[in-house]
Amino acid sequence: MISKLAKAQNSWVSKLIFTAVAVSFVSLFGVTGYITNASQNQTVIDVDGLTTSQSEFSYRLQRELNALKNLADEDFELTDDMRNSLTEGVVRQIVDESVLDQTLAQNDIHFPKAYIQQIIFSQPEFANPLNGQFSPDIFRRYLSAAGMSEDDYVASIKRLMARKMLVTDLIVPFKVPAVLSKAIHAMDNQRRSFKYVLVSPADVKIERQISDDEVQQYFEDFAETFMIPETRSAEVLFLSNEAVLKKYAASDEMVADYYKEHEKEFDQPEKREVLQMVFMDKAKAEEALQKTEQGGDFATIAKDSGAENADNPTLGLVAQEELAEDLAYDAFELPLNQPKLLQVADTWQVISVKQIVPAKKATFEEAKAQITEILNNDNLYDALREARADIDDAINGGKDLAEVAKEMGVSLVKVDNISENTPLQNLPENLSFLNGKLDLNELAFTYGLNEISSAEELDDGIAAVKVTGIVDAHLPEINEVKDKIIVLWTVQEKDALAKETADNIVADAENGGQLADAAKARNLELFRSEPISRNETFANLSAQEISDLFLTQDGEVKIYEHPGNSFIIVTPFETVDYSDELTEDALKEVAQRAEYSMAADMAQEALDSLAEGMKIEIDYKRAGFSE
Repeated sequence: MISKLAKAQNSWVSKLIFTAVAVSFVSLFGVTGYITNASQNQTVIDVDGLTTSQSEFSYRLQRELNALKNLADEDFELTDDMRNSLTEGVVRQIVDESVLDQTLAQNDIHFPKAYIQQIIFSQPEFANPLNGQFSPDIFRRYLSAAGMSEDDYVASIKRLMARKMLVTDLIVPFKVPAVLSKAIHAMDNQRRSFKYVLVSPADVKIERQISDDEVQQYFEDFAETFMIPETRSAEVLFLSNEAVLKKYAASDEMVADYYKEHEKEFDQPEKREVLQMVFMDKAKAEEALQKTEQGGDFATIAKDSGAENADNPTLGLVAQEELAEDLAYDAFELPLNQPKLLQVADTWQVISVKQIVPAKKATFEEAKAQITEILNNDNLYDALREARADIDDAINGGKDLAEVAKEMGVSLVKVDNISENTPLQNLPENLSFLNGKLDLNELAFTYGLNEISSAEELDDGIAAVKVTGIVDAHLPEINEVKDKIIVLWTVQEKDALAKETADNIVADAENGGQLADAAKARNLELFRSEPISRNETFANLSAQEISDLFLTQDGEVKIYEHPGNSFIIVTPFETVDYSDELTEDALKEVAQRAEYSMAADMAQEALDSLAEGMKIEIDYKRAGFSE
């Protein structure tokens, strides 16, 4: 099983994915919730009895998906192949972790708690920048952002130590000789050109028309595609929140009582326009104070003196409770235009009062409108409940919806073509807030013909409906959808012909024919790419497909299917070997990369050897592979 997983590392996509999985361990990525249900308690991975449940696996996979999206561009789209590679990477990671955990347990290897603690405390990521000491708050924030518990993090530290002790330290450094470095560099920089043919449904011509019998058969075979869903018509009583408040508004008596109980809350406190200059240096502050006392312009002095807030040396017109405690008392004790120097925290501040607006007591008439709004907002829930009760009582008492609407002072709105699962659009203005929503649909489909719903609270008010018509789900006449059938048939026919054409071209080439002749026979153009390296592409081929082509033998033909049932048929044309001499530094760099790669491969082999004798089971279907 381990060796099968190792094959995933051969493609560039997989290497990118495995890198993303590794990076996510030391990076901070947000984690979105993953769907959980009873089935997710099933086991996905079992390593000698150490199991990983579906919910645990889904959580890990979602974390890596988020990490990959954060690393990619905004227009990044995750393909099935990439998702499979990412899933395979997570499987590989969990299997490796489980093998290490089981090896530690089987050999009774333990790491002292104090040693683990020392490692965590020494990590610079968790240090307080002010004193360099370990910060529990920073550590907890890191865990939260990474979606890990403290136990998860401790377990990861133990695995890193186990990997070092059981795997990494066992790897003997391997020196890559110059001749091998040159060969590797030559292979990496080899360039190849290719001949290729593009086949897409747009290039295919259909030589016949669909027959009437085929139209009929298509109509019968795909009846569900053409089924017109059930629709309903309804009369809607809608009472907006504004209308509810108007009908159930607070009385004058309620407003007067509120004013008596909260009279002081409506008084306007004294306000002052406070000018302020902030300095870090006391001498500069004292010099600015002296200039201000001599009558200089406050804003000019702030700018000339280099005040920290020189661009805006004022606190504005403020009440005492709006100021910090260190400023509030002095600012409201100062006479007009008499500056004062204060020490506030680590700063020195010059303040001066430019304007004083006296406190003012609000009369009942001045506060009435504000109180009415407060009471209406506070009472909206009760008002809505009362309005719903009045509507339901009237309906249950036998009144028709039109009578109820008249009593409420509103008109009924008729809405047609309501389907169960298609949000409504272009509703009348008073119902426009329901455009794109299913609230009205749910009401209309909950009741039978001529039945009236109970009053339901929506976002902007209360609604009740009467179902006035029902049109059952039905098939249209075949002539009504014939044009649609022809379009669908044409698409399918072109897709099938495109695949047949591509397969025939490949068959001709594999049977000894030339790709150029096979393309010409079908009126298709033969293209030739420029010589490219492994890191370049043509014809929108993926990096994985380019890598595959560089392993293709001369004369061999490859076919790749792309979205939209398009096909690219490719064969190698010319190989250009790399011949430039490498400098000593460049040769050393190639050797280092090769040594690192071989060391990583040897480490993986060492880790795989630990799994020998372990029973490893993986449920790929539950892991979520798209194939």
